[in-house]
Amino acid sequence: MAAPPPWHDAGMSLHAELALLEGPPTTVVAGVAVTRTGRPPGQAPTLVLIHGVGAARLVWAPVLAPLAARYDVIVVDLPGHGASAPLPPGADASCPALALRLGGVLRELGAAHPHLAGNSLGGWVALELAADGSASSVTALAPAGLRLVPGEPTPLLRINRMMARLTGRLGESLSANATIRRLTFASSSTDPGALDPGLARGVARALRTCTGYEAMIAATDRITFDRGDRVVVPVTIAFGDRDRILPAPDNQQRQAAPPGARWEVLPGCGHAPMWDAPARSVELVDATVHSAGEPAA
Repeated sequence: MAAPPPWHDAGMSLHAELALLEGPPTTVVAGVAVTRTGRPPGQAPTLVLIHGVGAARLVWAPVLAPLAARYDVIVVDLPGHGASAPLPPGADASCPALALRLGGVLRELGAAHPHLAGNSLGGWVALELAADGSASSVTALAPAGLRLVPGEPTPLLRINRMMARLTGRLGESLSANATIRRLTFASSSTDPGALDPGLARGVARALRTCTGYEAMIAATDRITFDRGDRVVVPVTIAFGDRDRILPAPDNQQRQAAPPGARWEVLPGCGHAPMWDAPARSVELVDATVHSAGEPAA
């Protein structure tokens, strides 16, 4: 295991946060790339950030500074994404399988029962980790899996992937243009033109280059999250009221959530609340961690 990183500078700019999350990982465990930053381990609660399908560590850049000021933060690239190793051909790409693999990585890092925050498919993976007994709390921002029957949530997932691959590096460069961002990120954000160009460029690159996309999408079509009764830790679930990737009601079934989960509807937010409402997203994490009896540092 790598040596604990230095304290995170809470005054870092978004560009500095992006550089940190797009740079070389702190360590790679079982093929999973990890950036570890924030408060020293053991001196603050450990918080793990899990991105969605087609994304990478950098999606958390807008909330990294305030979270790193409070927590020992571990940010992961899921298998087949970012700097992590590709998924082997035929590997189980379902969220329960991803949770088992990530749980082993976290134990190797000395974080057997961390607090978790996940977005989209990452929120589903976080819920599976909690059902496995490998979490102290879960803050799920627009989590996938809360359907009553399996199925594709929206064709936008396949359309976004196709466009990223068709436009290639040119599409990434065009992300610097606010008008282009309004078109290409409309399914994820309610104000895509205001997204930081560096963040948009990195997200477009992650979507284009990830190797686990099709396998994970196919796996999510076949199952739903159905182990809510096994989750005994505090859970907060938050959906933006303008989520186009996992639109209500089919993808936001409260009866599919763990019993007693706190449910929040975020006004004016799309599928990535950490972009559209970063301060509110941090507040939700803090409140969930606090409800587990472990206040932020």
